[in-house]
Amino acid sequence: MCRSDISGDSRWTAARRAHHVASMRPQQVDLDAQSTELKLVITADTLEDLFAEAGREVARQWGGAEGERGPWERIVLEAPDRASLLVDWLNELIGRSEVEQRAFDEIRILALTENRLEAEVRGARPRLPASPLKAATYHGLQLLNTSGRWK
Repeated sequence: MCRSDISGDSRWTAARRAHHVASMRPQQVDLDAQSTELKLVITADTLEDLFAEAGREVARQWGGAEGERGPWERIVLEAPDRASLLVDWLNELIGRSEVEQRAFDEIRILALTENRLEAEVRGARPRLPASPLKAATYHGLQLLNTSGRWK
C-alpha cells in the first residue's frame, strides 16, 4: 500500500480534495481531524505512475493550478530506499510549491530506481492562497507490489 501521511492544518476541506487535475486519482484521501494528517492510498500500474500521482495530489491540495504554466524544472533525488524516496519527493514538491507559489500539476518521471528519482515538473499559480500541507512523513507508509500493481 502506498500510504503516506502528509501533515497539514485543520483548515483542509473537502472542496480542496474534490478538484480534478489528472485522470488517475488517489483511491482514498482521508483527513484525520485529531492529528490533521492527510492519508493517501494510491494504486497504479507502475511505480512511476504512483510517484507521479502522489505528486499531483500535492498540487490538488493547492486547489490545482490556473493560468500560464512555468518552465519544466528538473528534480533529482537520492535516498536509501523507495519509501524514503517517496517521502523526499513529496517534501520537495511541498517545499517548491510554497517557495515558488506554484502548483506542480504536470509531472514527468524520467527515471526511478530503488534509491534515485529523476523527474520534471511544471505548474502554474495555485488556485488557493496556501496549501494545508506542511510535510510528508513515514507514519503508516507502505509501498507494495501486489499482483503486478503498486499500492
